[in-house]
This record gives sequence, structure tokens and C-alpha cells, in this order.
Amino acid sequence: MVTAASKIVMERMKEVRESLGYSVDEFAKILGVHRSSIYRYEGTNESESRDVPISVAITISQKFGISLDWLAGTSNIKYINQNPNKLTEIYESLSDEGKNELFNFAMYLKTKEGK
Repeated sequence: MVTAASKIVMERMKEVRESLGYSVDEFAKILGVHRSSIYRYEGTNESESRDVPISVAITISQKFGISLDWLAGTSNIKYINQNPNKLTEIYESLSDEGKNELFNFAMYLKTKEGK
């Protein structure tokens, strides 16, 4: 039986995978698990759902900078080191095309929020 807390982890794990654009196969390879495990962890088939092992949650946190607290549903802060210096570092590492896309997206968000 899957608990409410487990469902949050499952949903957030799937959100991470999809937001990063990984297929189940790609995500499984990165995490070092079988693709069927990803389906179980994400609750694709409720009768075969499994809790996400802490080792997998830690791997997600380390590889993608995701907060374990966010993954567990106890915080709304998704990324570790979500600060202006980290954003500048990310921006500076992008190509000119990437910087342009990031700027356009930031302007879209600013407009959307009415600021």
C-alpha cells in the first residue's frame, strides 16, 4: 500500500524527470536502476507501485541539485543552492543562444507575473 507521503515523492520524482526532458529509459540509466523500477517509483501501475528508496532520492538530489526536503514534500524550495550567485554561474556557462533563450524565458515570466 502506498502512503500519501510516498505519493508525493512519486509525483515529484516524475516531475523532475519530465521537467528535465528525460525518458524513463534515460532516467533509469542515470539513476542506475532498471526502467521497470522507474515505472514502479512513479506509480505508473498502482498495483506494482513501490516506495522510492532513499539511495535513489539521494542520487536525484546529488545529480540534479534537487532538495531532498522538496522531494519528500516538506519544502517548496526545489533546488539546492537556489541563489543569485548560482544563477549567474549557470547563465555564464550557457552559449550565446542559451543565454538568449534564458533571457526570453525570464521576460516571459516577468510579463506573466505582471512585474
